[in-house]
Amino acid sequence: MKSRNWVLATIIAVLPVFSGCRKQQTPQEYQSHGAKHVKGNEMESFLDFQDSRADSLVLATYREGDHKRVLAVIDSLSAAGELNEFRTEGYRATIYKEMNDTKNAIASLRRAIEVKKPSGKDYFLMVYLKTLYAEQQQMQGNSEGALRTALPLVEQMQKDGYEDHEVCQRLYSVLGELQLNLDHPDEASKYFGRLYDILKKSIRNDSTGNHLMEAVETLNNVTSTYLGGRQWDEAELWLNRLDSVFTLYKATPYAADYPSYIDWYRAYVDMSHAMIAEVRGMKDEAQQYYEDYQATDYSKTGEGRLIGCNYLMLSQRYAEAADNFTLTDQYLHAHEYEPNLQVIGNVLMPKLRANYYAGRKDSALRVAMQIAEEYDTALVKQRRDATAEMATIYDVEGKERMIAEREAKISQQRLIGVTILLVALVIFFAIYTWVRNRMAKMKAKQERIEGELGVARDIQMSMIPSAFPQHEGLDMYAKMTPAKEVGGDLYGYQLQGDRLYFCLGDVSGKGVPASLFMAQVTRLFRTLATQNLMPADICSRINDAMSEDNDLCMFVTFFIGLLDLHTGHLAYCNAGHNPPVIDVGNSRCDFLKVKHNVPIGPMPGMAFKGEEIDSIKGRPLFIYTDGLNEAENNHRQQFGDDRMLAILQKTESKDARQLIESMTAEVERHRDGAEPNDDLTMMAIYLM
Repeated sequence: MKSRNWVLATIIAVLPVFSGCRKQQTPQEYQSHGAKHVKGNEMESFLDFQDSRADSLVLATYREGDHKRVLAVIDSLSAAGELNEFRTEGYRATIYKEMNDTKNAIASLRRAIEVKKPSGKDYFLMVYLKTLYAEQQQMQGNSEGALRTALPLVEQMQKDGYEDHEVCQRLYSVLGELQLNLDHPDEASKYFGRLYDILKKSIRNDSTGNHLMEAVETLNNVTSTYLGGRQWDEAELWLNRLDSVFTLYKATPYAADYPSYIDWYRAYVDMSHAMIAEVRGMKDEAQQYYEDYQATDYSKTGEGRLIGCNYLMLSQRYAEAADNFTLTDQYLHAHEYEPNLQVIGNVLMPKLRANYYAGRKDSALRVAMQIAEEYDTALVKQRRDATAEMATIYDVEGKERMIAEREAKISQQRLIGVTILLVALVIFFAIYTWVRNRMAKMKAKQERIEGELGVARDIQMSMIPSAFPQHEGLDMYAKMTPAKEVGGDLYGYQLQGDRLYFCLGDVSGKGVPASLFMAQVTRLFRTLATQNLMPADICSRINDAMSEDNDLCMFVTFFIGLLDLHTGHLAYCNAGHNPPVIDVGNSRCDFLKVKHNVPIGPMPGMAFKGEEIDSIKGRPLFIYTDGLNEAENNHRQQFGDDRMLAILQKTESKDARQLIESMTAEVERHRDGAEPNDDLTMMAIYLM
């Protein structure tokens, strides 16, 4: 098991190497991902504190995109006395950070925070700079220094009543990561848990989408931390929280303006789900998540294909991974890569393993030679950077001693690194033997699981109605087809005299957890429908019940209707679900207008809005899950809303069951043999 963890450590590290750099993007690069209204860099955050003509001038120059010119303007304003030393060094630090000049960034931050304690608006600016300094220390591996900076700062902000401030959120994130790196998981969980409580409070009444998007960024960082540490249970917990908040953000009107950013995050979430499912041995779910990842635009980019290696290596699809890794040199060259130990360990070593396990011995040998040639260069660069950093940070009196100690440490690291390189090839053979034995055991386990899932499927299917209400003038039919053994879609109804309650929903995720969530929602719907509540009230009560102890942050998109079978009056509430189609079978056929409500489950206390239609007599209603309009064929072409609407407009059927069966056949024809990528559930209601 220890050798497996060693392999996974390097594989998982590939993800942050390529995707983690987004925290360092320029405004233009970040804007290309669609998050114009989110702070994408430190300078924009710093400039939130502007309060003078000099600050405005720095901001205007900065937005021209020339870092060197900004530094010149800062120096000029400082020399003229228009910027005090504190703000001068703070501005310099943020610009150096964007230029990836860590040495000068840390030096300016040290000078800024050594200035006499500022007052007024500069209080938050000082807090912000100290937070940035703690993050830089953490990035440099100085965990002790980062803790010495961050812990007193958090205590001071708590004492001053500013714990909910966004800067304090960053401090909790830093402290959580530090405690995790120091192997204090309980302490890490405490800080991350407090961070999550603050995030929930900030997004509850978010009217702009900003807090939701900042929460997505923060949850992404925590998830990546646990993934990088191979702590799969915690990673899955935070990934589900990320997925839930991300879904809430997508439901806002603002998300539609940023499709590339949405696509990138969807890719990240799907890839992370695929990795976790693969490690847990749930290969079908892992493959489905990977296919969802491949359906994103990001996955088709050079960077996206490299990120795909995370799953391919874990699932032992070494030939595919080796093909993707052929893009490594091109990608690193485009990003002006210089040899360093991080890229050697996190990119080139996995590339070596992929080629070796794929049987491409010549390619593996070439990569091994590349590693050997770049190793010395990387060590020299590390020693040069470390020496320059010490010359800036430490006093002259102790500098020579510190440099000598660091050089001795680097020499030791070189010896260890060379030893690891030689031992790696020997370990490969041991891992290969272990993997073969492991695969045989997993095959037997998989067969047992498949049998148990078959039983679970039978139980789940027994929970949804197979018979439908018999009432004069009413024709109703529904059908659910799970993509896997068990699914997360649901439908149901409850007839109370002349009042028909009906619902249809789609639970987040796949497999057994989704089916259990679906069972709870179905039970609650049936119970609440007997209390003669309005659909919006039912949504609110189900949401409050399901959000309690919902540590996995699962959610369900839901449509609930209350139909008066005598008058045709329809009251309904749409909780983040696909809008139904009304007036099936004629030219007026179109999507039902629905108000924006969030999905059910992630958070208590959400307000759901209901709507009404005077009568749907003679206006057939068709409700569905996204397994219909997002059904894909072998070329990854979706069935689509337009195709679905066109079929429903032209249908001549006046029979609910015939309509559902006809639409099922159209979907199968579109798939053309491709495996279903999601559960498919449809409901049709005719009232004459």
